[in-house]
Amino acid sequence: MVYYLKQILLWTGLIALGALISSCGKSQIEEIPPNEIIARSAKRMAALTGFEFVVDRSGAPAFLDTNETIAFRRAEGQYVTPNRVYTKVRVIAPGLVTEVQLINIDGEQWETNLLTGEWQPSDTRYTFNPALLFDPNKGIPFILANHLINIALTGMEELPEVPGKKLYAIEADMQGETAYQMTYGMIDKEPLKVKVWVEPNTFEAYRIILVDPIGAGEEESTTWQIDFWNFDNQFEIQKPVLKNE
Repeated sequence: MVYYLKQILLWTGLIALGALISSCGKSQIEEIPPNEIIARSAKRMAALTGFEFVVDRSGAPAFLDTNETIAFRRAEGQYVTPNRVYTKVRVIAPGLVTEVQLINIDGEQWETNLLTGEWQPSDTRYTFNPALLFDPNKGIPFILANHLINIALTGMEELPEVPGKKLYAIEADMQGETAYQMTYGMIDKEPLKVKVWVEPNTFEAYRIILVDPIGAGEEESTTWQIDFWNFDNQFEIQKPVLKNE
């Protein structure tokens, strides 16, 4: 009888402990204001030594050139602090779907030729500069820290790419002017809807979605999805060898 009583007390204690841990976890999440979550996430991104990223666009076209003949579809690459970025950009031109590689080091940028694939200094017609996305004074960390309003924590969510990991899901609004400057006009100046998924322990942003509403002459809104991973990794990004060198 004493044995069974001890077992009952043991299980009761374990259940109570589990409930206490669970309630502590819930209260901890609720105690962190969404503004603070975003502020910590912006600070963490600015402090990272490097990471990999993907920028995926869906919806209305976004053009890389002033003549609006080359449309941006997707970019993936690596960033190394403070100012080195390697990017592969998938583009759509009349009768052509291909990839262009970009390297940006200390503000100087090179690209591969659409037809030959050889490295060359970037053509000034192209407006996409991946380095601006992570610029601490005008890029994503700066936008998170300074240009989000109506910030709200909507709950804890999992991303299909990171199963089993609960992330803060944050929704907010953003004025489009900063995004317009950061993307050289690929995102217009209209207010944007923003959603950010943030890791609760490290405050790393795993995904950011920007919804650019329907503009004049467009039939649908544009969605920009930016994913991040391999945080704090270093990558070898060097100036490319040009044909005439």
